[in-house]
Amino acid sequence: MKEVLRSDNSEIDNIINYLTENSGKMIRPRMVFLTASMSAHDPVMVTDAAVAVELIHLASLIHDDVIDHAMIRRGRESVNKRWGNHASVLTGDYLFASAFNLINQHGMQEIMENITTTIRIMCAGEIKQMALACDLNVTEDQYLEKTYGKTACLFASSCKVGALAASMPSEYVYNLEQFGLCLGYAYQIIDDLLDFLSDSSLLGKPVGTDLLEGNITLPVIHALRNNEYGPWLRALLESGELTAQQIPEVIEVLIHSKAVEASLQSSRQFIARGLAYLDALPASPAAKELQHMAVYMLETYYQKLNQYKHPISREVAQ
Repeated sequence: MKEVLRSDNSEIDNIINYLTENSGKMIRPRMVFLTASMSAHDPVMVTDAAVAVELIHLASLIHDDVIDHAMIRRGRESVNKRWGNHASVLTGDYLFASAFNLINQHGMQEIMENITTTIRIMCAGEIKQMALACDLNVTEDQYLEKTYGKTACLFASSCKVGALAASMPSEYVYNLEQFGLCLGYAYQIIDDLLDFLSDSSLLGKPVGTDLLEGNITLPVIHALRNNEYGPWLRALLESGELTAQQIPEVIEVLIHSKAVEASLQSSRQFIARGLAYLDALPASPAAKELQHMAVYMLETYYQKLNQYKHPISREVAQ
């Protein structure tokens, strides 16, 4: 990534160096490498495809932070907080252009078409999320549609790009793409749960940030439908007076209304569906590693959930 993004412009290099100092989990490029390694492939082409996918992901995060006015990303100042919105938007564009250039070098037309379609879906998903902000009547189907654009489509694309780079048979490409799609849905649901159930130092942002910004996620949707706790939560959110100090009470409601449990069950179902697509492929070390990646996501969640076993407060009970 550093090699691809290096320029003769000190200003852009400063931003790029800042971005690459904290590279995150690198889940998407890992999926490109693993899927490609299930068949014979050109290592240079696969590496470039994996870097392109991560650049697109990174660009989308930078643009999202501008839209959301986010001040923190991965536990540090966001690019827009440090360099301003103008520089952030242009940096995101620079990353997109670098990704396209990498793909174009290999003449990978199918991959280029998939990537450009995915970016269009991601943009539409961001607009969809903005339209649904603070909508307490959002349905589970609308949430999943939003999640497809926000996260799942790029997971699916990562797996498909790896399969295409390795020139796999069409049925392999389809199964791997569907695995990535299911994993993307599960990943976003768990991420939405951890927004409430993790520690702010681990999240890299304050707990409950999504809800405070008006993003109604799956656990909140389930809690709002609960007859016992839903009215309290709806009244609080409709008042427009939700504060960070009230987030612990909201967390209690999510737990005791079984919203956390229902959301976890949804993520389990997506992971099970994704693993079924993997099982349809020939056994290989890479397939086993993809399976481990899916299971690890749930194990991480269980560790966080065990931290929250406290009784519900009197205010929420009333």
